[in-house]
Amino acid sequence: MLNFINNKMNNALTLNGAVTNRTSGSFCLDLFFRAGAMRSASEDEIAAAVIRAYAEDPVKTLKIVFFARDARGGLGERRFFRAAIKALAAYAPAAVERNIPLFAEYGRYDDLISLLGTQCENKAVEIIRERLNADIKSMENSGQISLLAKWLPSVNTSSAAARANARTLAKRLGHTEKHYRQTLSKLRKYSDILENRLRERDYTFDYDKQPSCAMLKYRQAFLRNDSERYTSYLNAVNSGEAKLNAGTLFPYDIIRACLGGEISEQEKLSLDTTWRNLPAYGESGNAIAVVDGSGSMTYAPRNNVRPIDAALSLGIYFAEHNKGAFANHFITFSAAPRLVEIKGADIVEKTRYCATFNEIANTNLEATFRLILSAAVNNNVKQSEMPERMYIISDMEFDYCVLGGNDSTLFDTMKALYAEHGYNLPEVVFWNVNSIQENFPVKISDTGAALVSGFSPAIFDMVIGGEISPETVMNSVLESERYAAVG
Repeated sequence: MLNFINNKMNNALTLNGAVTNRTSGSFCLDLFFRAGAMRSASEDEIAAAVIRAYAEDPVKTLKIVFFARDARGGLGERRFFRAAIKALAAYAPAAVERNIPLFAEYGRYDDLISLLGTQCENKAVEIIRERLNADIKSMENSGQISLLAKWLPSVNTSSAAARANARTLAKRLGHTEKHYRQTLSKLRKYSDILENRLRERDYTFDYDKQPSCAMLKYRQAFLRNDSERYTSYLNAVNSGEAKLNAGTLFPYDIIRACLGGEISEQEKLSLDTTWRNLPAYGESGNAIAVVDGSGSMTYAPRNNVRPIDAALSLGIYFAEHNKGAFANHFITFSAAPRLVEIKGADIVEKTRYCATFNEIANTNLEATFRLILSAAVNNNVKQSEMPERMYIISDMEFDYCVLGGNDSTLFDTMKALYAEHGYNLPEVVFWNVNSIQENFPVKISDTGAALVSGFSPAIFDMVIGGEISPETVMNSVLESERYAAVG
């Protein structure tokens, strides 16, 4: 009886009337599927999802939270992590305290500030004090120091919340506000932070040693104040004579810049060079990205990154890295899906060309599945020549199925349709870029599908190899050596 009630209560509809699931069958998998797509969610909503998962499996939940934060191989979701860890600090403070030493490894030192005012505040302050004293001692001995001073809040910053945190931290460290400010200033100057150089209009630094986010963020300042040297550096990168750090950038960082206003030829060079130096993922297999360009994808969450831009960026990125039959192509989905070939001399031209196919129409994913099947049937395409995998990059608010009514999920309906015509449905990776509601297109054990989220292209390589299911993909990520220390 309990199983019947649970199954009945799990039935749900998308905002556009398609049958879906209220949960995947695992709160941990639910969290994994939503963690990278909750930029518009409230802190209370994040807390609820995290606490449910923790009650199911504490260790797995902590690994998901750190995977979501991981700026070097994970999802890079700073706000989600801070809201999640704050919730866990109230719910399971001992577990959070055990993992506080890992914060800087997966994120930044200022992530510790989210623990001020919680039961874990003392431990967080202790870690900061130890690192601060070690950096001061190392500076005095002309040694290397961490980035702690860069990320700690300043007492004279423009943000009222940051100023309040800085005052609290200074007091907890036993410093006067003046002493705290002077200490950070000395350490920041010693570590040769780029922002200090720019503030003083000192452009004698080495471009190839600067962090990737800073290089993109300050590109216009470089062009305005150091144009000749910066352009020479970009040309050197393109010729292989110099290096550009782009390891922590996501495709949408660049695509968003490409869509904004008039762009000079020099800035085009900067953006295109950065784009071509992104890490390479998704180069194996015969797969295709399916990009949602519907109206619900245009809503901009708190950081002003529209889901439609994130989806487009991943579509272009994968098309260019794809070595299979669909190389340099992606598919849109609507009532009339289109196969889009990437065109343009640089990433700005490519982005603006591809953006013209964002129809802001409906979310008829079924039409895309049927288009691929129709092409296969009408041309006697062999199973081996079919796409092995489809990356559905969307907010998951699909339209209801036309075929056979609306009694089953789209995934199950399409599986049956392909089988009727003698084909296996390609593996379907449901890639969530904007979790509007609790909506899960497949369940935990459904084979031939995966549930992922976020804006990181690293996900393309997370679902390669062997028979996939939502559970196996999640576990393969969380059980990797990268997250072995979390627990």
